[in-house]
Amino acid sequence: MAFLNKVFSKKAGDDSTSIVKDAAAFPLATAQRAFYLHLFPKKTEQPLSVPQKLVIDVVKNTIQDKNTRRKAVPRLPSVIPKLLRSLRDPDSSVKDYVEIVNKDPVMSASVLKLANSVYFNPIGARINEIERAIVKLGIDGLRSVLSAAVMQPIIQKESAYFTQAGQKIWQHSLNCAVACEVIAQHRSSEKFKVYILGLMHDIGKITIFSELCKQFKINNEDVEPGYNAFAPLMMLLSPAVSYWVAKDWELPQEVCKALAEQVNIKNEAKVSPFAKILFEANIACEAYATLRGRDEKKALALLEELQLPSHLFDQLDQLSRDV
Repeated sequence: MAFLNKVFSKKAGDDSTSIVKDAAAFPLATAQRAFYLHLFPKKTEQPLSVPQKLVIDVVKNTIQDKNTRRKAVPRLPSVIPKLLRSLRDPDSSVKDYVEIVNKDPVMSASVLKLANSVYFNPIGARINEIERAIVKLGIDGLRSVLSAAVMQPIIQKESAYFTQAGQKIWQHSLNCAVACEVIAQHRSSEKFKVYILGLMHDIGKITIFSELCKQFKINNEDVEPGYNAFAPLMMLLSPAVSYWVAKDWELPQEVCKALAEQVNIKNEAKVSPFAKILFEANIACEAYATLRGRDEKKALALLEELQLPSHLFDQLDQLSRDV
């Protein structure tokens, strides 16, 4: 872990007043393992072969290199900085975004799909035109929908192994973004930046997963890689890679700091308010994906223990219905 300690030599949250607490209803270690089993269901797990161990070591070492990450991760979509700048621009208007969306047919389709989801369009009147979608959503809703639309292809990647993993990571990322937004509103915090934070907090997971898949495919073994070929390295490095990508993308300082504080985060840690929101939103969304279906009482107890809005899972239900 020396390479992580070198990067994160400053203690997280030195200048903050927020404290994160592990939840008895669903502790951090339990939540993490449950979510990785959700991504990579264990069946008969074979020991790692020598070539697989070599692949894991190669990815572990190369992913820390900035040039390698730039090849593995696309550039930050240009619309994200525009949306962040619009937070400070009182003259921002719906018209400023119509041209952006209409230039890209793929983005237009994604915006319409999200705009018609129950979460973003609770009234349910079908929206078929971009201009109407933008007027209907308003500036705040448009920022969220556009951000999700441009981030989805970066996060929801297809692979030759565990073919649902990319979709599951994307769904969790979108859930976490919405959970961050709901919690931020509940606590009178800034909503859009934490939405971005939740949306991209697992960019490290999908980056490492994709790099491992690529290298395993090149290796072309008869034995397909299983849980042990993916989960341990992703558990170790994903939070750090998410932070590094955020720095590479030059995202706002508060976003980068909150991601840095997720690395080796522990019970009773002092962190920034954004980091606390992300920590709790992530745990809640992991519980939503893995715990709620088998023990809803315990999942709801988690929300109560963390003092999160009691309707959070209902909001995620609305989001998951159409997305």
